Amino acid sequence: MGRADWGKAAAVGLGLLLLMSCSQEKPKADSCLSNVDSNALPQALERCNRVVAAHPKDAKPLNDRFILYTLLQNKTAACKDIRKAATLISQKGELYDDIEVRLDSCGTP
Repeated sequence: MGRADWGKAAAVGLGLLLLMSCSQEKPKADSCLSNVDSNALPQALERCNRVVAAHPKDAKPLNDRFILYTLLQNKTAACKDIRKAATLISQKGELYDDIEVRLDSCGTP
C-alpha cells in the first residue's frame, strides 16, 4: 500500500470515527415523544429508555415515558416512572402539574 492509499485509508477511518461519535451523542431530555408512530410504540419506548438513562435526574423523560407505558398498557411501569418523576420535580409549573395529575391516576403507592 502506497502513501496515497494510507492517506485515503486514514481519511476514511477518521470519517467513520466522526460518524460514530455523532450517533452516540446524548439524546435531548425532551426527545422521548418526538416522531412517535402509534404502530411502533415498542421502538419509541426503546428510544425513550435511552433518553431516561441519559438524563437520570430529569423528570421530563420519566413523565414522557409514563405516556408510552400507558399506551402500551403497562400501568405498573408507568406509575413507577411517574412516582420517580414526582420525587425529582421540586418547582411548581406545567411539568409539576402534569406529574401531579398523572400521579393521582396511579393511586397510592
